[in-house]
Amino acid sequence: MQFIKDKKAKPIIIVSALIVLAILITIIIKSMGVNLVSANEFNKILEDNKQSKIYIQDRYIYLKNSKGKFKTALSGVNRAKIYSKYPVEVYSKSSSSLLYIAVLLLLSILIALLVILRRNGNSSQAIGAVREQNSELLENNITPEYNQDISFKDVAGISSVKEDLEEIISFLKSPLKYKKLNIRMPKGLLLVGPPGVGKTLIAKAISAEANVPFFYHSGANFVHIYAGMGAKRVKELFNKAKEMAPSIIFIDEIDSVGKNRGSLGSDEREATLNQLLVEMDGFSSNAGVVVIGATNRIDVLDSALLRPGRFDRRVFIELPNIKEREQILKLYLQDKKHNFVVAEVAKLTAGFSPAALETLINEAALNAIKLHKNSIDLEDILSVKDRVIFGKKPIPMLSSKEREIQAIYQATKAVVAHWLGFKVDRVGLLISININKDSLLTSKESILNLAKVELGGSVYLKQIYNDIFSQGVKDRAKAKELIKEANTNYSLIDSNKQDSKLESIIEELEGTIASLEQAIEKIAKKLQENEQIEPKEIAKEIDALF
Repeated sequence: MQFIKDKKAKPIIIVSALIVLAILITIIIKSMGVNLVSANEFNKILEDNKQSKIYIQDRYIYLKNSKGKFKTALSGVNRAKIYSKYPVEVYSKSSSSLLYIAVLLLLSILIALLVILRRNGNSSQAIGAVREQNSELLENNITPEYNQDISFKDVAGISSVKEDLEEIISFLKSPLKYKKLNIRMPKGLLLVGPPGVGKTLIAKAISAEANVPFFYHSGANFVHIYAGMGAKRVKELFNKAKEMAPSIIFIDEIDSVGKNRGSLGSDEREATLNQLLVEMDGFSSNAGVVVIGATNRIDVLDSALLRPGRFDRRVFIELPNIKEREQILKLYLQDKKHNFVVAEVAKLTAGFSPAALETLINEAALNAIKLHKNSIDLEDILSVKDRVIFGKKPIPMLSSKEREIQAIYQATKAVVAHWLGFKVDRVGLLISININKDSLLTSKESILNLAKVELGGSVYLKQIYNDIFSQGVKDRAKAKELIKEANTNYSLIDSNKQDSKLESIIEELEGTIASLEQAIEKIAKKLQENEQIEPKEIAKEIDALF
């Protein structure tokens, strides 16, 4: 009997489904003929023909004139400006709301059908499909931000990278200008730097300066346990950004989804990354969409993500130097009373990120309030600086003596490296010497010269202070590794005599340092004052000696 009832119910379900489909087809036919355009194109059409009829339905604003019917996303236009110039009609119901009703009716019919299937023993897969369909309807709410209250004035300490960022802003403001000149702009901009340097703030400032929609997502948002959901979210995000172009997609902590595919350990993660790669290939460089990624772990990103045509421009944001820290402190102190010299605090906070400096000022202000003071003084700064902790380690604070030792150490390594023919990319008080190795070929001499660079700072410190510092132990171990490499590749010496070779290298190095001592002292002094110097200044000081 139960089987007969189910059999009779099937024609009713089929007829109901056909009615719902007829409603859907009617809605689709009704919506045909409407051209979807970007916000900029919408404004241009409106300016060209001011006799247009304008009305709003749900999430879209429509424009109808002699040329046709156009619509764009309501969130992408300046409604206040349009209301002030043109009469606008607002309709509370639209075809999209009917569409939602139709979809709900269809879902109800499907659920009824699933009940029948369940009685026949086929329910588990069908119910899973309905749940997945419902989750798809409810989960992906992609809404852009409009960062009107942020500008580059709110981001201090980025003077070294501002030129790269201003090019992106110019492109977002006038993409057609670049298209006419056939100039390919970067599709992706990767912000690389330690935590707290302001990568997210910089991305928001770019969108504010360009006055474009800003789609913010964390890389973790794309990681799902359900197969295909991460890739689906990536696709929908890019579709929405292209619909509202020019726009910015910002993916924070992109290493969460962009790790090297050999180390992902998950088919879902790999599928999501593949979709991201496809989407970045899927729009032209002049489409008006710029993807900005942020990471502090560029070393783990997949090489396909970094190749030209995707994230082809990288901006490295370092911890601020002493002058940049002074600018940042002034920014955070502009609305707070204080009676200390900002330059002194900047000198005391070597190694602090902008986020750490903001916390320092806030904690000092709270301390002043607790002590019933009307302004922040240096004692408040000194009393809370040890409490400014990120993670488990306190931020390193250098005393004046430690600054002097570190400056001599870094200056010696930089000067020796330049003298031995290596190109030095950057020199800073707290930045490790980065030697640019352009040559594809290595030799016995070049490996031993690298060992000299590693030992340079610690050897000179021992001469001056007659002591061995923590850096010296690490440098000696690195130098031994390089000597071992030279021995392995070139049969340089007997492996039992590596220690004696190390001592002979140190002896040679002492003679080199003696001849370069004046240049080292001048560079060390500049490092103490400015914390960073350009490589050309090293060349200038060495040339002055000879």
